[in-house]
Amino acid sequence: MGVKLLHRNGSRLLRTLVAVVLCIASLGLATPAAADVADGDNCWYAAPGSPPSKTVNYSATVQCDGPVRRIDATPASAADPPDGHFCEWVAPGSPPRKIDAKTVNYTAAVQCDGLVRRIELTVELLYHGLLVGPGVTVNGRTEVRLNTTTWGLGVTTPGACESGYYSGRATGTVQFLSGYPEFITASTDSHPVLLDCPPPDIPIPPPAMTVVNPGTQVTFVLDSVQLQMQATGGSGSYTWSATGLPPGLSIGTNGLITGVPRTVGRTNVTVTAVGGGQASTTFTWSVRREVCPTC
Repeated sequence: MGVKLLHRNGSRLLRTLVAVVLCIASLGLATPAAADVADGDNCWYAAPGSPPSKTVNYSATVQCDGPVRRIDATPASAADPPDGHFCEWVAPGSPPRKIDAKTVNYTAAVQCDGLVRRIELTVELLYHGLLVGPGVTVNGRTEVRLNTTTWGLGVTTPGACESGYYSGRATGTVQFLSGYPEFITASTDSHPVLLDCPPPDIPIPPPAMTVVNPGTQVTFVLDSVQLQMQATGGSGSYTWSATGLPPGLSIGTNGLITGVPRTVGRTNVTVTAVGGGQASTTFTWSVRREVCPTC
């Protein structure tokens, strides 16, 4: 009887201990946890703008006001310029100028504070005459440069310049990589400036052409003929032709009349030369039979 009581009591004690353990465990689940740190909302560079040191090429640190999921610490290439957000004309209002005795040039350039996607530039050179009248475009061009920080463009007089007033006009459109607005267009121009140019070259016409008249020609039948025609003026290089030559004679392109006449008679010959002009001369050519063939 005593043993059974102890067994029952032991069993009851064991059940009580298990219940206490479970209660403690359940109480442990309700124990307050450590206070959670709020999520980060702002991050910044620690000591921004710090220069490289002698032992380290360059280092940068990011500090946040709370936990963040990820910070990409891969360093950007130092060769990549930052995105541009501001562009301006380089030396706006600069007038055209002479680059040599007969050439007038106008140049305009855009400079940005960082890399931009696209710069389109239109440049015009205007001539106002000697009395500063309305400008007339004498030359203009439009070109585009991609992924750049600066872009300049120039135009010149298409030929020899004329004395008078010149001005320039330029329009640029920039497309930015980021920010708003994406496109910005601006123009610039210059006041007219007086430039002296030498007088235009006036071509000197070649002197008038003349074909030298060789005088009356007398030839006997079957005698060999060689007569060189001459000319002056023009270009100095001539092409020759002739009409009325006695049968058996002809003229070459160099003006040499050659051949053997075979018919007695008298003709009027006209020789023409062409070269920087045209000229002709006319003369008489007689072909006779020899009085004494055996003398």
